[in-house]
Amino acid sequence: MTSGKKNTILCFLLFFFPSILSAQLNVDSAYVFSLIDKAEEFFTSSQYDSALYYTEKAASFSRAKNFKRGLAYSLIEKTDIFIDKDDLEKAALYPPQAEQLGLQLKDSLIVAVSWMQMAQIKMYKGDFHEAAALFGRSLQHYLAAHPTKYSALAFNDLGYTWGRIGELSKQANCLIQSINIYENYFPDHYGELGIAYNNLSTVYYNLNDRAKAIEYARKSLVYREKSGDIARLSLGCCNLSQFYTGIDNKEAEKYLRLCVDYALQSNQESRIIHSYVTAANLYNTNNKPSEALEYELKAISALEKSGKDPSMLARRYMAAATLCRRLGKDSAEIMKYFSKSQWLLTSIQDKANLRDLYLQLSNYHAENKNFSEAYAYYRKYIVYRDSIVGENTKSAIAEINARYESEKKDNEILKLTSEQSIKQLQIEKQKALIAASRLEARRKQNEIELLSQSQELQQLRIKQQDEQLERQLLQAKTNEQQLQLAEKEKQLQERKLKSSQASRNFILAGAALIALLSYFLFNRYQLKRKIKEQQNLLAVRNNIARDLHDEIGSTLTSIKILSEVSEKSLQHDQLRTSSFLQKIAEQSASVQQGISDIVWAVKPENDKIENMVIRMREYIAHTLESKNIQTEISVDEQLLNKTLDMHQRRDFFLVFKEAVNNIVKYADATKVLVKLERNDNGIALFISDNGKGFDATRITSSNGLKNMKSRAADLGGHFTLQSEQGKGTSVSLIIPAT
Repeated sequence: MTSGKKNTILCFLLFFFPSILSAQLNVDSAYVFSLIDKAEEFFTSSQYDSALYYTEKAASFSRAKNFKRGLAYSLIEKTDIFIDKDDLEKAALYPPQAEQLGLQLKDSLIVAVSWMQMAQIKMYKGDFHEAAALFGRSLQHYLAAHPTKYSALAFNDLGYTWGRIGELSKQANCLIQSINIYENYFPDHYGELGIAYNNLSTVYYNLNDRAKAIEYARKSLVYREKSGDIARLSLGCCNLSQFYTGIDNKEAEKYLRLCVDYALQSNQESRIIHSYVTAANLYNTNNKPSEALEYELKAISALEKSGKDPSMLARRYMAAATLCRRLGKDSAEIMKYFSKSQWLLTSIQDKANLRDLYLQLSNYHAENKNFSEAYAYYRKYIVYRDSIVGENTKSAIAEINARYESEKKDNEILKLTSEQSIKQLQIEKQKALIAASRLEARRKQNEIELLSQSQELQQLRIKQQDEQLERQLLQAKTNEQQLQLAEKEKQLQERKLKSSQASRNFILAGAALIALLSYFLFNRYQLKRKIKEQQNLLAVRNNIARDLHDEIGSTLTSIKILSEVSEKSLQHDQLRTSSFLQKIAEQSASVQQGISDIVWAVKPENDKIENMVIRMREYIAHTLESKNIQTEISVDEQLLNKTLDMHQRRDFFLVFKEAVNNIVKYADATKVLVKLERNDNGIALFISDNGKGFDATRITSSNGLKNMKSRAADLGGHFTLQSEQGKGTSVSLIIPAT
């Protein structure tokens, strides 16, 4: 178990910068802390280059302004980033500078945090005794007396350090203090609580108290689920799987599957590899070498792809070779993994793992009765071995050596016995030649030859028997392996069939559910769209009806009245009747123009302002220019492609129309300026004349003016009118537009 670096990194900005910023009133300090805040955001998402850019910017600005506090916090943030990047050499450059700044400012917190960062660097370098001293110093100086998140982090990291030293009671005490601070002061910091409880569970596991270890590991999982830390959920499940092994193997496999699933979800290479190795170890412990080899090969594939940890890859090759031995794999495959491991370890000169490799090779060759190779590899193991060698290893090499020497001596004894028998027969032959006859000598010679042939035949038979026995053992072992393999394949096929059926059922159910939801959502969407279209149509109808009633209706009523009056006056006063008929003609033209305006506003092809400008020019030609009033029109070309809906077009044009009509009726103007331009993401209409003007403060009951203001309000815009006697009139309308 290791302490996660990212969870031990200081999160200074999240807890103390707001209070610092509120106390620091000058603009320079606020700017520095805003830069550090940006750096923290990038650092949280592991964008180290961007984070370092903003910390360096903050540090440079602080140096230029001699802002020591800002410089200290910039250095603290930079240290956090380099620690998280595993660049401990660069990280070590900044805590001493932050410490000096803290002493100059008499800021105990800065000093304590700088010591804490020094301790973290020592801890990650493996200097645990120096790290423990620095952690204790930071706690004693400030953090222990002021329970903050830094206090909890310091106790947690000090606990981890005591654990690496071997002081389990001190480790447990520090972790409990860390947990108390989090629970009492920061109960919503689920990630940190998860780390502390996980570390505490490991302590109890090392003390062989499985029940307590499982209890705290499960608490750790609860907090990690709340924090949403998928990567460390994987780590916690791996630990729980290990704790349950041998106690409840069903629970152990359950958490092992969760460990692998969470690791894959996290997409973190280190977590995925760790989960594969944990799975392989668990299945190996539970005597399931086939499953163990499957996960070892997954770990090997991931490590080969990353290329970051050759020592770990070499150990996985060794583990794969060992599992292949248990499964009775071909010797070429076994030696392939041993050779890959040896090549890697030799290239990086990893003596500790080379020692273990040579021991495994020695045992492998001993199992295969190749005692000379086993003895050679064991001699290499002795060279790399530590000063402490276990008694079991001594017995193993003694046994191998004894077998080798025994076999060697047996051969020598057999050879010596045969030579002595031959010499004895030769002596008897000589005696027979001397004492008897040549016939006896011949007989003895025959016996010598027969005995030699008998010895050769006996040796050949022994050799044949050994070969036959070895073949029988090999055949039996092969048959057993084939039976095991067939059983494994059958189980695997059954699992695959069940898995495929479950997956198919799940996919079909999911597809049916998605189709059903899609059907309902599509119907709901169509219904909403139809209702909205009906509402829009109803609104258009209501607006047209209102316009017809307000403008056309009143004009037609006036025409009706004038017609009736004209009829009565036709015979008595023809001049007056002619005047009435003129008004009827004018109002009829007004009705026609009003209906034309309504039809123009309703047509969707007139959405663009370009079309409205054409309409405005036509109206000006019809009204102002026909009265010999010189008119200048200025339009911002950037507005021509902008669009207005029907209501906006109608109200905007009617305001324009009312203003032009007022000029014709009342202004006695000779020049008119019309401007249409962009104004702060809106549209501005300006109309001014050089007419006689009027006192705007006395106009309170004009229907035209009220209508223009009302329409401007409906558009969400602003209408203004400025006029003085003899100085003309100007009207402006500003509305928002997209």
